[in-house]
This record gives sequence, C-alpha cells and structure tokens, in this order.
Amino acid sequence: MENTAIFSPSTIEKRFFIDSIAPEERGTTLSATEMYAGVKHIPGIRDQKVHDANFAFLTTTLAKLHQKLVEPKHFVTYGRDIPVDVGGGFVDYVQYYTVDWAGIMNEFRNAMGNNANYIPRVNAGLTQKAVNVYTFEVAYDLRFVELEKMKQLTLQKSIQDIYSNAIVAGWDLFVQKIAYKGVEGKTGLFNDANTKVCTIDNDGTTGDGFEGLDDDKVVAFFNGVFEAYLLDSNMNITIIPDTFLIPTFVGSDLSGRFSALYTSTLRKFIIDHNLGIDEGDGNLKITIASRPDLNDMGTYSKGRIVAYKNNKDYVRLDMPYPMQHYITLPNIERMSYTSAFVGQVSEIQLPYNVSNEALGIVTYWDFTD
Repeated sequence: MENTAIFSPSTIEKRFFIDSIAPEERGTTLSATEMYAGVKHIPGIRDQKVHDANFAFLTTTLAKLHQKLVEPKHFVTYGRDIPVDVGGGFVDYVQYYTVDWAGIMNEFRNAMGNNANYIPRVNAGLTQKAVNVYTFEVAYDLRFVELEKMKQLTLQKSIQDIYSNAIVAGWDLFVQKIAYKGVEGKTGLFNDANTKVCTIDNDGTTGDGFEGLDDDKVVAFFNGVFEAYLLDSNMNITIIPDTFLIPTFVGSDLSGRFSALYTSTLRKFIIDHNLGIDEGDGNLKITIASRPDLNDMGTYSKGRIVAYKNNKDYVRLDMPYPMQHYITLPNIERMSYTSAFVGQVSEIQLPYNVSNEALGIVTYWDFTD
C-alpha cells in the first residue's frame, strides 16, 4: 500500500526544531553532553565563554586575524635630492661661515716688477650666516583600558611602533615641504630668493614643456645649461650640475621619445651624452628626475627645471635632532600613557647662491610657454 505523508512541512519544522527543545530550556546554551545523552566525554569539546568582558573572543579567536598590518604607504624624495646632515642635538639655529675676499688681486696689478712701489694685499673675512630650525612635536595618548585590550591581540608590532610609523610619515612630509618650498614665508630648494632665474625659449611647443619640439632643441637646452656653468666658472667642471629636477610632464615627454639616432629614450640619451660628460672626461654622472612640485612653478607658472650639484658643500639640510620617541609618562587626568615624539629640521642651505643676479651652484630654468 502506498505510504502517504501524514504531516506538512510546517508541522515538521515545529516538531523537529521547536518541540525537540523543552520550553524551559529554550533560549539557553546547551553543552555537548546535554545535547547527546549518555556521552560523558568528547575529546576537544568543552564549555567555553562566548566572549570575555571586552568581547575579545569574538574579535580575535572567531575572526580571521591577518598578522600583517595595513600601514600608511607614503614616499618622499627629499633624501635623494638634498644631502641631509644629521646630529647635533636640540638647537635654536644652524650657523655656518662663508669666506669673503677683499683686495686688489688681478692678473695685472699683482705682477711684480723693478718699478713696483707697493706689495699687493688681500684680506679674508668670515661672514656668519644662520638659518631657522623648526621643531616638530607630536604627542599621543594610549588609554590604560585600551592598553589592556591590546594585550589580547597577537600582532607583529607593538602599539607604540604602529603609532610611530604614522608619526614618522607626518614628519617626512613636513621635512619635504621645508626642503622644497619652505614654510612660514621662507623658501626652499625650488624657490630660493638668491637663485638666478633663466628662461627656456620653448616657443612652438604643441603642449607643455618641450612637447612638440624637435629632439635637437631639447638636447641643446641641456647642453646650454652646462655651457653656462662652464663659461661663468672658467671651465670649472667640479661645480657643473649633476642633477636636473624637472616637472613630471617633461619627464613623461623625455621618456616617451625614441629616435633612429639612439636606441633608448631621449632621457637616457641625454644622461649618457651631454656636454658636461664630454668636458669632464666621463667622470660626471647625470640624474634627471621628475618632481610634481615643479609642474606649476616658475615666473610664468609653466613649469621650472632646477639644475645643481648634489653635494653637501653646495646644498644641505640639517637635522639636529631627527624624529624619534622622546619620553613616555603616565597621565592620570587622561587615564592614559602619553608619549612625546620630537624632531628638528633646518631650512635649506645654499651657501654658494648669494644673489639672483649671479650664476650660483643652483639655477632655475623656467618655461615661457
């Protein structure tokens, strides 16, 4: 005889998922031994709290915890462009001396003959110069309660290291601002008031910078910079620039040009073949690097190229006290541990750039179109 179902799905649900648990037991948690009568011990199964007082069990044990922290990703370039002198402790200013020569020395008056009635004199004096130092201070509070919670987490780094990384990121961005453009009305490497500004005749361009100009005109510009330094210094190859910082649109253009005359990009060609290398017997290594801050700089806001010798004698930044953890003390008012981070950095120092009328070690080359 054919069997016929004697209950509907609704009655199945009621009998198996509601009636199977006694009313007085509903809404409570049953142990494994209570669920399975007669079983006294099951290896690996035991009663356990769902969470502790801080709900740490649900967030650390039941959740998948990635050991690698998601930390801020920042990048700065001032360390590549400017030599940094570290050390010295807390200071108010950074001072240095320049040598001033005064006298009557030249190629004619210093020639001694039988009729000379005077001995030429040359006097040397020292001029003291000082630049401002900026102090960067950050304090963070870690509450006592939060510290206790952190003890239950398993991470690769301590909580202090996590905060340190974020603080150092802010410090790096602060130093880069000082290094490139300055703060509080001061100037940096890209806008120094005592640096000569030269213009780039890029008439005929179809875009920004050198875009649309022939390759030979671009090569002629870089060779013209070397020529200006060599003429002004009487062929002193020790001070001609080895670093060209350019706007990003110029970097993109130089790296996107290929020609039958060379097997690499125009940028690589200029780095390997230029007047500076030829006059310096190949001992000069050129760097051409893009910097976004230069995109809208210059007399005409069309972009600026900065040329200089990347050497501590000519361009320098001091860090008397590099950013670091200074002290940690309990703070009863805030019920926390307060940690102080301190760092000091100076303004940019360009000792050989004394006037915007004379060619110094650092020069600016501004686009006109």
